[in-house]
Amino acid sequence: MGKVYVEDTSIAGRRAEIDIKVDRIKKLLEAEGLDALYLARQANFAWITAGGSGVVTMCTEDSVATVLITRDGRRFVFADAVEAPRMKEEQHLEELGFEILTWQWFDNPKEEYMKKIVGSLDKIGSDVYFSSCRMIRDKINPLRWSLTENEICRYQYLGDYMSEALEKYLATVKPGMTEFEIAGGVAGALWPQQIDQVLFLVATDDRIRKHRHPIPTNKKLEKLLMVSCNGRYKGLITTTTRMVYFGKPPAELLHWFDVANEIENRMIEATKPGVDDIIPHRLGKQLYKDLGCEEMYYSHYQGGPQGYYNREYSICESIHNITQVNQCYCYNPVAPGVKSEDAFIATPDGPLFVTKPKSLPKIVKEINGVRFERPGMLIID
Repeated sequence: MGKVYVEDTSIAGRRAEIDIKVDRIKKLLEAEGLDALYLARQANFAWITAGGSGVVTMCTEDSVATVLITRDGRRFVFADAVEAPRMKEEQHLEELGFEILTWQWFDNPKEEYMKKIVGSLDKIGSDVYFSSCRMIRDKINPLRWSLTENEICRYQYLGDYMSEALEKYLATVKPGMTEFEIAGGVAGALWPQQIDQVLFLVATDDRIRKHRHPIPTNKKLEKLLMVSCNGRYKGLITTTTRMVYFGKPPAELLHWFDVANEIENRMIEATKPGVDDIIPHRLGKQLYKDLGCEEMYYSHYQGGPQGYYNREYSICESIHNITQVNQCYCYNPVAPGVKSEDAFIATPDGPLFVTKPKSLPKIVKEINGVRFERPGMLIID
């Protein structure tokens, strides 16, 4: 699909997106018999504020500002005096319809504020354990899954710029560089595009076969490189993997690269709104067997839906759901020495790719009328 989305970054555009999400929350509160919803996770803060940032410390899940939405649609933000000015001036939360309630950094009257607004904390649902609020995280998560048009626009920006920056940098990598150096180079390529780092897996040569989650080490690159990158833009996270070979790659390696790509393409084609996502998962499992690498299915997660988390859950027989309209997914099938991974949005018209080949060679295939343009391995003589 080639439709170009342009994000509406105006206050009116963001407010319209927030209205959609508040309506979803109000329906959840009614179903659960609750009077308000408290959101304290970074992911949910970004979601309900239409791309706002509650991130300061990137290694925690808690937002530095939290949100309360009442059953009658009122919107509040709790932030101490350190964070409140930024929430007003840079995140524009008052303009977006939120009342900011603040206090000195050494105080914490949040519970008192909540009682004044709602009455009893027992009537508040929450995405964290907080006082006597009712933890309903598993019921909150699905509210994020069907993307609004503005979220699709942000995903297109993230996917295009991340793919372009990553591939441009990988073309400059040289044998002898360490995995840490390569991870740093990818980070340097993404930050100027407003894309922050969530996860980097960098593996060279034999580490690709040995470890499926290869965090960077001081090992030096010889011939084969795999980089799996998770980038975040305005709260949304996407994931992709690219591979580079220096010299003439072995025919066996190219064969397995094609196998992983084939499995992923067929899983993507089978992922459709209204269909249980266990269906493409089972298809992928069967393809591992049919294509001669059955054991590889058991060596790694096969992927699942993503959005404000790099994976909302990893699909398996015990965890699966009906695919929603405009829900983002990313599968990551593996074969000996290789992995294939690009994110896409399951639209009523077919898959809309988030990450995609920009400067890398393209592998073009067609499956059941769906055209795929997937990244090939970058081969550098």
